[in-house]
Amino acid sequence: MISTLTLGLAWKLLLPALLLVAVVDVLTQSQPQRIRRLSRTGHSQRAIASRLGVSRYKVRLALA
Repeated sequence: MISTLTLGLAWKLLLPALLLVAVVDVLTQSQPQRIRRLSRTGHSQRAIASRLGVSRYKVRLALA
C-alpha cells in the first residue's frame, strides 16, 4: 500500500511541473486557440476582438 508520505511527496513534486506546463501552454497558444479559449469561458465576440486587438470578423472566422 502506498503511504500518505509518498503521496504527499509525489504531489509536491508534480504540482509545480503541472503548473509550469499549464502556463507554457497558455503563453504559446496561437491566436485562433486564444479566441476559442476566451469564447469557451463566456466572452462575447466583441469582447474577444477588443481584448486581442483584432477585428470581430477575424474572431467570427476563428470560431466558425
